[in-house]
Amino acid sequence: MKQTLKKILYTVRPYSLPEVFNFKIGYNFHTEMVYDDAIYAKLLSFCGQYLQITGKQAICTLMTGNSPKVAAGMKAFKCPDQKLSDRYHELSTVATLGYHGHFYLNPLHWQRYETEIRSNNFSKANLKEQFDNDLGWLKNYGINHNGLYAGGWWFMNQHLLALLIDAGFKFDFSFSKSVYFRNQFSHQLMVRNYIKTGQNFEIQIPGKGKIVEIQNLIGAPSSPLFPDYTRNLLKILDKEQTNVTGVINSHDYDLNQANTLKLFERFSKMKQISFFDAEDLLTNSFNANNRVVQIPATAFKGPAMNY
Repeated sequence: MKQTLKKILYTVRPYSLPEVFNFKIGYNFHTEMVYDDAIYAKLLSFCGQYLQITGKQAICTLMTGNSPKVAAGMKAFKCPDQKLSDRYHELSTVATLGYHGHFYLNPLHWQRYETEIRSNNFSKANLKEQFDNDLGWLKNYGINHNGLYAGGWWFMNQHLLALLIDAGFKFDFSFSKSVYFRNQFSHQLMVRNYIKTGQNFEIQIPGKGKIVEIQNLIGAPSSPLFPDYTRNLLKILDKEQTNVTGVINSHDYDLNQANTLKLFERFSKMKQISFFDAEDLLTNSFNANNRVVQIPATAFKGPAMNY
């Protein structure tokens, strides 16, 4: 019934993208359940077909075997670390890998919502320990994160940015204008610095370095209706930023392969849409024209949310 009503609505109001806008779109998977045979097979197949349609590789930001959530899944599916690593290496033949971090106040109680580090419930010590352990796991199994990061639960603050810069990360996909894909810190930073939807920006931390933010635009849920996606895009577009760059995201476990491939097939036929991938970012093959945002040293004194 809901889909039928939507079809009627979209006949009257199709939610077309204004021709004044031009889009550069990438795809970022929050890759969390590769230990599941069915989910992994679907992800691998999708990435291959996505490459054929767009000519670009999807970006798969990975959770590691050190994550208590992933470790529990690996145990349930009888997937040892080496098998998970082998799958990540195979995935790298059709996608570019990155790192996807989920952090906890107490990893022993990872199943409890209140221990998930999302925004204000933050511990620098726990963050750094889990961050370092995750990168150690990737290094131990020879997995290259390619300097790409996407935040779990959209968690972000200045301390995580500093860790990312120190570890050599170059691009982050954790900022968004969508109410569904942001936390308090990222939202405030974008508002205070007048960052518009689809506007790339470079965060600089004096004495440490910089990282470039490529925004997450919308998610790719299971809808078969193209106007569902354009309607959500229209909610966040800014008429003062007509060149829009960003990624669409989904998890590996909630991917609707058929409908998402249809979405990108439709995108591929639209003159105002082109695609990019990690290679384009890392080789700077298109002019990003990044806005510069500086985080002052005072932001690292006191509570995590003081900037």
